[in-house]
Amino acid sequence: MDILKISKLKETFAEYIRVKFELFKLDLTEHLSNILAQMIAYLVILVISGLMVTFLSIALAHFLNSFFQHEAIGYLIVAGIYMLFLLLVFFLLKSGKLKAFFEATLMENISNEKSNDETE
Repeated sequence: MDILKISKLKETFAEYIRVKFELFKLDLTEHLSNILAQMIAYLVILVISGLMVTFLSIALAHFLNSFFQHEAIGYLIVAGIYMLFLLLVFFLLKSGKLKAFFEATLMENISNEKSNDETE
């Protein structure tokens, strides 16, 4: 009689472990699909933003060319503006402020996702 109960207990425990593992796999799949969908959305936003900045830069360069009545001065001014942005980013990277900002943003997103999972 005791052997029958132990056997039944083993089967129940094995089933419990199997179900927990399946639940873990489903949760992992859900999290990975959410991350992938978010990455794709950010990539689309990045591409569209890049195209928008490119065309606005060309338009600004043409406007500056006609304002200064010169063929290349507008492009040089726009390139100079981008060089200033690049230097700003470089100095922010060098000081560690940009890294700290991205780390804080990432940790905030992770903690928000965990709190959303706990409320569901």
